[in-house]
Amino acid sequence: MKQASCNYSWVVLFIFLASCGNQATSLSTELPVPTSVSPMPLPTPTFIPITPSPLPTQPIILVITPDPIQVERWKEYETALATSLFPSSFIPGEFLCEWEILGRSDQEIYVWAVCMSIFSVFSVGDTKLPYHAGIPAVIHIGTDGVVQNVEIPGGGSSYASDIRRMFPPEAQEKYFGGLIHFQELTDHLNWRREHPEEPPLIVFSPTPTP
Repeated sequence: MKQASCNYSWVVLFIFLASCGNQATSLSTELPVPTSVSPMPLPTPTFIPITPSPLPTQPIILVITPDPIQVERWKEYETALATSLFPSSFIPGEFLCEWEILGRSDQEIYVWAVCMSIFSVFSVGDTKLPYHAGIPAVIHIGTDGVVQNVEIPGGGSSYASDIRRMFPPEAQEKYFGGLIHFQELTDHLNWRREHPEEPPLIVFSPTPTP
């Protein structure tokens, strides 16, 4: 009887120890629980307001201011140039002139000038053309701004040498370099023959001082 009781006790002890071993093995194989980490706060975005520029309600127009001297004295300049270009046939009110400023000094204005008759014409075959002439000229003015006289180069072999003598280098460069608006001046002059009361282009155009 005692022998059977001891054997039973050993069996119970063995089962208990086996059960404890399995539990230990099971615990040792479990994965560790990760440590909880607080999330990093995201940076707050900064918004820069952009205000659009207002669109213009009217188109932008560039205002060009003409030379006040030319506006004030254009008739005087026109008469002096026409007298110089047509010394033997000049009649007041008969000729119109256009000119482009090539340069200036204290008492001189260097120009390219073209003048044309309003009524007088000459015949070339069946075509009648107005008297006209175009030439570089120097307008000499007094301290009061009044035109003293107009000087033009001579003809023939003295023409080029007179231009180099009369005109400063920057004016020569414009003339010999073909930087003059010949066609525009001539076109406006032809238009003015039908509208002789209208002023020359120089009144409407900027004339910067070199």
